[in-house]
Amino acid sequence: MNRRNSSGLKPPQNIEVSSRYVGLRIAAVVILILIAATAFVYGFNSLFSASTGWQEIEADSSDYNCAEELTFMYNIGSSEGDSATVERKAIIRLYSESCETAFQLLTPDVEVENLNNVWYINNHPNEEIVVDEFLYSALETMVEEGGRLLYIAPIYSEYQGIFFSNEDWEAEEFDPYLSESEAEYFAEVLEFTSSDEHVSLELLGNNTVILHVSDEYLEYASEMETDGFIDFSWTTNAFIVDYIADLMTENGYTQGIVASYDGFARNLGGYDVIFSYTLYSRQDLTIYSAAELLYDGARSIVYAHDYSLADLDYQRYYTYESGEIRNPYIDPEDGLCKAATADLVLYSEGATCVDLMLELINVYIADDLDESELEALTSDGTYAIYYDGFTIMHTEDDVMLSDVTEEFGVG
Repeated sequence: MNRRNSSGLKPPQNIEVSSRYVGLRIAAVVILILIAATAFVYGFNSLFSASTGWQEIEADSSDYNCAEELTFMYNIGSSEGDSATVERKAIIRLYSESCETAFQLLTPDVEVENLNNVWYINNHPNEEIVVDEFLYSALETMVEEGGRLLYIAPIYSEYQGIFFSNEDWEAEEFDPYLSESEAEYFAEVLEFTSSDEHVSLELLGNNTVILHVSDEYLEYASEMETDGFIDFSWTTNAFIVDYIADLMTENGYTQGIVASYDGFARNLGGYDVIFSYTLYSRQDLTIYSAAELLYDGARSIVYAHDYSLADLDYQRYYTYESGEIRNPYIDPEDGLCKAATADLVLYSEGATCVDLMLELINVYIADDLDESELEALTSDGTYAIYYDGFTIMHTEDDVMLSDVTEEFGVG
């Protein structure tokens, strides 16, 4: 039985993006609409104005929050006992609060009054600090499983200089691939960031941490006018999406999907229907809408790509006139951005976005893609989709793909 048709929802829409593809440097509004929730497409347009049914939930907050980077879809009216109005208000309240809390705790850029967040930790080195349980858990995860990624904050800062450049000559000044002086600066910084002797986060239990920074590193940071020692950077939204998804689930709201623009998504699994996730592929300087991945039930999805795809990606990528691209996936060993392949999707029924992000670190921030590593992940129920030229490769034997673009085949 096709549950998608029996659900009352329309089948996934076929969206054509300039005859199925666009130039790499074109900011495609259609793509933005399509992937605002990292490419969930299943015909909600006719439901948005209804009091019940699938609707986009918008955060009601004027304080610092991450709502601009997220899309949250929910099937309003699905809870037993509450009216659609009561349910919607409760969900908006939870979502708004979680967007504020998660962002304010993880940001390295904003001082928040009476809150010991990442900014506070960076500005109070060598002090014992009590933090929120969520932040402590996130820090613990990165310290224990994220290698040295957490400590390359100064390197991430330089890449922001690349990403926010308007002209190639501006970007080149921050680019260790192209600037000898910048490469020398990276080498200096990495001497500090790669060593526990110079910077390490100690987890003391009871939600207490201390950021150890050596006198030598503190002096160097002062000379170079840098004040960031730790930064979640591109991993931030993995923690935020999981935080929101878990909070909704704990409160009994399971018929929804929360996703970030930069590739982290959680389907809460409470709605019995077939969903689709649009798969994109960069082939040279052309971006294709390659196929739709179909699935049902709870699912976490992480999508990494080495090129700009959404409007907000100006914060994470820079494309030179030559076609060379700089991306946010930085190798903490040499400070260079790397992507093992143009596109990689990891998905799982049982893992969280953070779980998948940690796997992504190992397989994606590399010079080449190790397909055997992707195959090994299947033993834990994590599956991958990537491309061999115009062939869609997959590690799930019974993967469901639809609307495969004519240029592509399935491996």
